[in-house]
Amino acid sequence: MLVYKGGAFVSEILRIVAVVASALFLMGVVRLVIRGRLLLKYSLLWMLLAVLVFLCGLFPQIVYEVARLLGFVSPSNLALLAGVVMLLVIALSLSVAVSRLVVANKNLTQRVAILEHEIERADARGVTAPEV
Repeated sequence: MLVYKGGAFVSEILRIVAVVASALFLMGVVRLVIRGRLLLKYSLLWMLLAVLVFLCGLFPQIVYEVARLLGFVSPSNLALLAGVVMLLVIALSLSVAVSRLVVANKNLTQRVAILEHEIERADARGVTAPEV
């Protein structure tokens, strides 16, 4: 059944699917965080996305009103733009995380190389390391 909302039709089935899918997605993200497979700081954007989809499924008139206020011809154009922007933000945050990890990995590699060099020098001088 289609419901008339502010000049457009919203399928009740589509709303139910959006609400259920976003709730399942949110539960999946929380489960990954609880099991330690996803860090909380990386899950926050995914949780925000799930909550936004959940709210838009419950209250589609919000999407229509925001689209109208921003001058979009169709609410689907707003949804597409919002999805692209959200994915760009997530990609940027992951790029920042990867950059930090690359620097940390380089620093650790250099420290290991220095320690190996010190061990080789100590072995060459006949100094033995204490047993741990």
